[in-house]
Amino acid sequence: MKFTTLVETIKKAINSAEKITGKNLTLPVLSNILLKTNTNKLHIFATDLEIGIELVITGKTEKEGKFVIPAKTFSNFLNNLSEEKISLEEKNNNLIVKSGKYNTTFQGFNPEEFPIIPETKADKYIEIGKSDFEQALIQILPSVSYSSPKAELNGVLFKLEISESKNTLKLVGTDSFRLAEKIFPSSQVKTNIKNDIEVIIPLRTAQEVLRLVQENMENDESLIRITPESNQIQFSFSNIRVISRLINADYPKYSSIIPKDFENKIIFEKKELAEAVKIVGLFSGRVNDVKFSFNPDKKEIILEAQDLSLGKSQTVLTPKEISGNALEISFNYRFLLDGLNAIKNEEVFIGLNKESNPGLIRDKDSDNFVYILMPIKI
Repeated sequence: MKFTTLVETIKKAINSAEKITGKNLTLPVLSNILLKTNTNKLHIFATDLEIGIELVITGKTEKEGKFVIPAKTFSNFLNNLSEEKISLEEKNNNLIVKSGKYNTTFQGFNPEEFPIIPETKADKYIEIGKSDFEQALIQILPSVSYSSPKAELNGVLFKLEISESKNTLKLVGTDSFRLAEKIFPSSQVKTNIKNDIEVIIPLRTAQEVLRLVQENMENDESLIRITPESNQIQFSFSNIRVISRLINADYPKYSSIIPKDFENKIIFEKKELAEAVKIVGLFSGRVNDVKFSFNPDKKEIILEAQDLSLGKSQTVLTPKEISGNALEISFNYRFLLDGLNAIKNEEVFIGLNKESNPGLIRDKDSDNFVYILMPIKI
């Protein structure tokens, strides 16, 4: 192989691929990346056997071929280069890399030992705006469990509902203490799929897709194409292809825990409430509890927290709107802040019932994203 391109172009792609590589002592080839050239393109592959990635960059191909190179060493090498152009040439099972005054030889693995990164064979697809999908993952991922013994909670539910009148895509995450649901209306979803689909995407896959989308936002209006199959899912965008195994489990039937009616309804300025929760939360106990005392008659809410070793903090807020009954309820303030931060508009709606029932947070004017938070029983 012989290929020439810009240093900045290959540096960005190699840095992205290097983060996918595996650290497997029994399969050391997984800490490497595969470089493969064809007509004026370099394909870069990396995998840890759970997630695979292919990135494509352009340049000048003088000779087609492939080479497997240590990912971290090559990434560090590129990150320290200040030259403009770089050439890669395979000779005698070595890769000769020339860039400006540097002439470097890399030893690598036999390309035939590198795992094959599969491609989805189905022609079914779902397309969503890349920036819309990015925003949905930002809203959902904080609620996904990192280490639940229930495998299904360690992933994001990806649910496509097809009907004659509309197609709806839902992303859901929960760790059993809180739940976030994002709904894409028909106007944001393009698909040729005719039946409902429900799959669970591993948390790490969703995190990697979010990272890659954020690193490749040159064209915010572009689309991400998603191809789900029975045991894997593929995301394609910006000359990047990510493929991942799915979690083989049944997601909880969560719809019943989303409250539809509320005894207490409150509308807050998000910034004011988030600031109060942060400050009062500094004095919360070991379960991060902050108590909310709602007094609709006085049109006010008291936030307070106390820790024997730290002290006590209290503040009184006046919501923009409040109705319902007197109520005292405690929440994990960190989880509450996650919910508030996921709301993008300036005003938030909070719906509550009994002190033992979950609360709901959403945008004042939209229910396309809802955040459900279980109270703390003190």
